[in-house]
Amino acid sequence: MLKINNLFLSKNKGKILQDISLEIPQKKLTLLLGKSGSGKTSLLRCIAQLEKEYLGEVLYQGQKLSAMPPQERCRVLGFVPQSFALFPHMTILDNCAQSLRLLGDSKESAYEKVQKTLDLLDMGKFALRRPHELSGGQQQRVAIARALVLNPSFLLFDEPTSALDPENTELFIEILKNFEGRGIIIATQDMAFAAKVLGRAFFLENGSLIEQYDGTKPLSPESKLGQFLYCKKISCQTSRKLDEPTNSPIIPQDYAVTGVHGHHFGDRE
Repeated sequence: MLKINNLFLSKNKGKILQDISLEIPQKKLTLLLGKSGSGKTSLLRCIAQLEKEYLGEVLYQGQKLSAMPPQERCRVLGFVPQSFALFPHMTILDNCAQSLRLLGDSKESAYEKVQKTLDLLDMGKFALRRPHELSGGQQQRVAIARALVLNPSFLLFDEPTSALDPENTELFIEILKNFEGRGIIIATQDMAFAAKVLGRAFFLENGSLIEQYDGTKPLSPESKLGQFLYCKKISCQTSRKLDEPTNSPIIPQDYAVTGVHGHHFGDRE
């Protein structure tokens, strides 16, 4: 289980997250919902330890994620960013193998594990292509494979449907079904997508946790979450713009091993 205790995040004298406390079970799909600027992406990045300057605790099985070595933490969390953050000059095979190589696998062992993972996502035949030769949906599956190859306990997705057409969104929903038994955390403002996969959910607004839903009872359309999903009463316009302007630039290295920044990836045997 992931547990967040009294989490605060501020940047540029602005409060982004305010006293967030929640629990996220393993082997369940959990949504972080809210309008643009609500804080959901920042919360996801704090969980992934891509945001470092927060106050409070993010715990996995009672252990602080911030205190875990990156090599251990990457077995807990796999992060799939909104932009996919693939190395443009590398093949798909090498993009996905970098995390394994960084952790000490030989090239042969890493390639074998990556190929099996790509095959599971129906991407094996594209292993020697480069990112620009793939569609957006295919690039997303590569980013998923890169996270999945380390067999993490949780997979984290930031706005996974934002760049997908309806057909690829349906394909992504089908892919999620293959991850049953693994914790899935998705930050999204895509109401149609959220309604289709809704189980456990947390609704954020202006950096605060407003409402949570455990999926065991029918969702009230008059609740904040119900209003958000069905675009009632709550304006469908965006709120304050905090998430995107305050987040760090996307760096592919950040997602090879979650929380590792700026490493040189050598070609080790």
